[in-house]
Amino acid sequence: MHSWLLFSAVGLGCALPAFAAEPASPMMRRTAAILNTPEERLDIQLVNCTSDPSCTAPTGNCDGTGAGCDGMTGDCVGGGCGSGCGLLGGCGLLSGELGDPWTVTSLFDDGCGGNSFTDNGYVMGGFTQFGYQSGPDGAFAGNGPFVNQKEYKTFALNQQYLYFGKVADGSKGFDWGFRADMIFGLDGNEGQAFGNVNAGHYDYFNGWNHGAYEWALPQAYGELAYENLSVKIGHFYTPIGYEVIPSNGNFFLSRQLTFYNSEPFTHTGALGTYKVNDKLTVQGGWTLGMDSGFYQYNQANSFLGGATYAIDDKTSLIYGMIAGNLGWRGDGSINSLILSRKWAEKFSTVHQFDVLSTNNPTDFNINPTPGGFGPGAVNTGVARNSTGLINYAFYDINAKLKAGARYEWYKADGTSYQTLTGGVNIKPTSNLVIRPEVRYMFSHGNHQIYTGPSYSGQLFNQTVFGIDAILTF
Repeated sequence: MHSWLLFSAVGLGCALPAFAAEPASPMMRRTAAILNTPEERLDIQLVNCTSDPSCTAPTGNCDGTGAGCDGMTGDCVGGGCGSGCGLLGGCGLLSGELGDPWTVTSLFDDGCGGNSFTDNGYVMGGFTQFGYQSGPDGAFAGNGPFVNQKEYKTFALNQQYLYFGKVADGSKGFDWGFRADMIFGLDGNEGQAFGNVNAGHYDYFNGWNHGAYEWALPQAYGELAYENLSVKIGHFYTPIGYEVIPSNGNFFLSRQLTFYNSEPFTHTGALGTYKVNDKLTVQGGWTLGMDSGFYQYNQANSFLGGATYAIDDKTSLIYGMIAGNLGWRGDGSINSLILSRKWAEKFSTVHQFDVLSTNNPTDFNINPTPGGFGPGAVNTGVARNSTGLINYAFYDINAKLKAGARYEWYKADGTSYQTLTGGVNIKPTSNLVIRPEVRYMFSHGNHQIYTGPSYSGQLFNQTVFGIDAILTF
């Protein structure tokens, strides 16, 4: 739901896969999201069928029909070829080894094991995401409770994501780096600095919006590093929470209500990260509140910090917080706690608990439709106080297929909302993931009719189907 140097894994070309292991803190999860799939971020060890000598053509009682074979996954209960038969087995369509994904930095390989681009610490890449959702979902699709843009009932470009930067590698002494990220698509407005409130500052309503499609620069910062300490200065993703803006950093297409309505997306300021030891990493810094872009609204002035602790090799605990003048969200604080656990080789869970407390004169439960979220102060459809409890469960069926479930209880300004989402991640190739899902939302305390483009219904009491495809490069 760090070591800032993890980005160096992007360009190691032949030496490492292009997907890194799970970052040690939510801040790193956000900045590393376009490099990682949820599988690697949860440190799931996938077993490739081609490395198993028993994965051969099905014979004997493991031909998909004989006794002892289930005919689907090819698991033989009475001996034979293990997972060597069936749709998902060694001979199936969704089986076998994925191999290393292609990355744009491989264009700089010299053919002798070197890379003139990444060997000097530079990183570059991105992804393209197209998707469809059958209706607004209270989060990204339709812009939360505002339902002011038709980002549903259409197959469209959600995110065209690009990034470029240089890694600040403090392991060799003093070093410097930078990072710039760009988004274009239906999700562009989520990446903009809408906490500026007033139009025309940085990327917020500054000629960057084209109907439902928007441009955004969610990250633009410089970084200095020395040994175990690094400091970034500029505009960057928040370390708070589990889910992230870059779509390929999440398991699901849809987002939490908690993430969309009660967590910051970006900050402007300075944030330091210090690796105390192999188990503990701490963060601390100052920001211009929430979701600001090189602009101080409402005299925003806040502390941003957190810590990551590895309890053991299978369990991690992450804490993130912001407190002070949050800018467009008033005075207050957000505290987020995330517990991740790998229970078995193929099964893992994530548990997140968030608390938002502010003096903002708003109410999430007042229906803001018909209307829209735009420049100027917002008084309805924004949470003043909230609590979020989110639980995830993931199961690796094989290297190309993973199942997941997410249950969320979100209580905003006295009213409870719940969502239950189930889906799978299908990886036909190393660079492509397809994510079908079903999201069921229910709230006994809010049966209001929300209206928007091509929509009128009980927003928080409905079922939404979604599917997308992400091509990473």
